Amino acid sequence: MPPRRCVHCRQLVAAGARCSCTPNTRTGYTNGERVRRARTVTDHREAYGDICPGWGIAMHEATDLTADHVRPVGAGGRQDGPLEVLCRSCNGRKAARLTP
Repeated sequence: MPPRRCVHCRQLVAAGARCSCTPNTRTGYTNGERVRRARTVTDHREAYGDICPGWGIAMHEATDLTADHVRPVGAGGRQDGPLEVLCRSCNGRKAARLTP
């Protein structure tokens, strides 16, 4: 099969492959956003270890750290805005709220 054009950025993509600009259908994040989030978590781990700063609760140890928007997109934040690190539990507790 011949290469095709990406429907998002119009670059040539090998047949059957996904362009790196295409959002993941499960998360909605592009490859660049996934890399940015992974880098944020890695930098946090290097500086603080497996510590979640907590959201509405005290800081605690957690191995399931995730990157989350400081100002949630659902509350008017930008998709490419600054990120903070929280564990999955605190991230779920925060949802689209701004303050604990």
